[in-house]
Amino acid sequence: MPSCLYCDVTPEEAWIITDDAVAIPHPSPLTACHVVVAPRRHVLTFYELDVQEQRMVWNLVADIKKRIEAALKVDGFDVGFADGSAEDPVHTHIHVVPRSPGESLKLPSGVEWVNPDL
Repeated sequence: MPSCLYCDVTPEEAWIITDDAVAIPHPSPLTACHVVVAPRRHVLTFYELDVQEQRMVWNLVADIKKRIEAALKVDGFDVGFADGSAEDPVHTHIHVVPRSPGESLKLPSGVEWVNPDL
């Protein structure tokens, strides 16, 4: 398997790393504190994870949200899934993008933006 950003992440690169999930700063952030949360197990889609793994990923998303809210003044969050496919075997991950007051943000395509406020 080729190198994978989420599988190969080190504790020094991660904001938070657990046995089940990892949160890292996005390499090309849309806003300050744009974070990506991924399961530790390499899967292409979120629904390949068992219920416990899904819960642990969402727990980490919630923890990241609280940490960002403590550090920045935010109006809310954009949250989106990025799943892979056989043609594009990307490790599934979730974007957590804080919205600053008065900020207008064009969200990129290729991510299924699911909930404007977490």
